[in-house]
Amino acid sequence: MSQPTFDLSDLFGAALQDMTANRQEVNALDGYNGNHGDNMVENLRLITESLQEKSSQTPAEALGYASQQLQSQGRGGTSQYYATGLSQAAEQFQGRSSLDGNDVASLLQVLLGAIPSEGHQPQPQAGGSVLEQVLGMASGQPPQAGPQESGLDLDDVLNTLLPAGLAFLQAKQSGADTASAASQALMSALMGGQTNPLQAGTPRAAAGGLIAQSILQALATRR
Repeated sequence: MSQPTFDLSDLFGAALQDMTANRQEVNALDGYNGNHGDNMVENLRLITESLQEKSSQTPAEALGYASQQLQSQGRGGTSQYYATGLSQAAEQFQGRSSLDGNDVASLLQVLLGAIPSEGHQPQPQAGGSVLEQVLGMASGQPPQAGPQESGLDLDDVLNTLLPAGLAFLQAKQSGADTASAASQALMSALMGGQTNPLQAGTPRAAAGGLIAQSILQALATRR
């Protein structure tokens, strides 16, 4: 049976709602400017409104437009990384008329993978990406320090998360490759409430984890 499709503006709207409710907690993690939560509320508002504006277009066109709007009007330096992630997702979904649940999981991987966990380097280096931080948080293990050839070892993450999400994985990802299965394990951990993104310790990881959790939980209610 095919999976249902989803309105991206609804999913990002859910992330906007949760970020608005938790903006002060995210601000408190920002020891530099103290406004990362405020910035992400405005960035998510911009993304959601952009996706709504292009709701009659293809997912690639809508995501590309949201990326352009964020690039020109986004708040804070992290907005440019989200713009890059949205642009990369737009390229990935070229030719698609709609997206299903697995596509949304892939979108989150691309989006969070584009954001360095710290600093302003063009590519994640020693600190890794926010995706690695969130995966490490969900597995109960901090991401490894230092550069890695292929980022986080998804086999290790999958093996760590399998006990909590085994039934979910078997039902949804029979025969899936490691990256897809690890993505579903992350989905299970975040949706199941075992992980609190606000305990991530850094504003970028907290915001990224909150966005992923909000979108995944909204995804589950729309099945």
